[in-house]
Amino acid sequence: MKIEKYISALLYRYQCVIIPGFGALLTEIKSSYYSEEKLCFFPPQKSLSFNVNIKHNDGLLANHIATEESISYDEAVLLIKTEVNRWNLELTNIGRLSLTSIGVFQSNNEGNLVFEPIINSNYLTTSFGLSTVDANMITRTPIVPLIETVAVPVAKKNKVFTYLKYAAVIAIFASTASVLVNNGYEAYLNDQSYIVEKNVQAKVQGKIQQATFIIEPAATTISIPVKEEVIEEAPVINNTPYHIIACAFRAERTSEAEALKLRQKGFENAVALPRTKYGVYPVSYGGHATQNQAQTEMRKIHNTINIDAWILVQ
Repeated sequence: MKIEKYISALLYRYQCVIIPGFGALLTEIKSSYYSEEKLCFFPPQKSLSFNVNIKHNDGLLANHIATEESISYDEAVLLIKTEVNRWNLELTNIGRLSLTSIGVFQSNNEGNLVFEPIINSNYLTTSFGLSTVDANMITRTPIVPLIETVAVPVAKKNKVFTYLKYAAVIAIFASTASVLVNNGYEAYLNDQSYIVEKNVQAKVQGKIQQATFIIEPAATTISIPVKEEVIEEAPVINNTPYHIIACAFRAERTSEAEALKLRQKGFENAVALPRTKYGVYPVSYGGHATQNQAQTEMRKIHNTINIDAWILVQ
């Protein structure tokens, strides 16, 4: 049975989903951005990443599968283990593993897993229904100037009387002179209109620049100084920053109960640590002042009771 759909459902609600024995899928909220390659805007989303070093069972995935499939917790753990074995076999034989709505895993030349998430999947619930927006280029149509034409009247010849010829010539000369004077006057008016429009545009641009770069404060704005009280807190010094982690749980109450069991087994310094940035509560066998002390104690624990123990530095 494929467990990808249960992992996808948990990614909508949690920042970290651990797949026991395989790794952890981590989510990080990414704001909207513009892709120059695809020429479109992407909405805010949760980006996925993978950490192969986090493999311990925190119970989140197993409890979810047990609830959805109406089976026991142990059966859900066995189901996850079987599916992870199938994944590892597919990576060994093919070198590629594709999980629906999650991404693709590949093995590089060094034998490490390389994860490539699916871009179309968005696990941010606040962006539900939002899709990418294409950025279309704006095309402008050039403006063709209009050319005015002036019709010049042509005098018709009249052969009736000689004096009418002279009268016609005089009329033609007078009309031509009138047209020339009118054209010259219209040209003068056009030049004057252009000069006035140019001066008006210059003044408008000057006002726009002044309005853009000179911002006067509002008369109703009053600045009242407020004296802030500074409270100095004593620094907290952690003398045992190196903790050997036995396990980690999603619920704080569960981690405290596990720490109590370890103290009853002889680990007097066992304690439940505060919540980490991945949303889990680690359970420590005890803290140590130096890294060498923590590594020495961790080797003893590996050889006796827990081979999956690891060191957390606070």
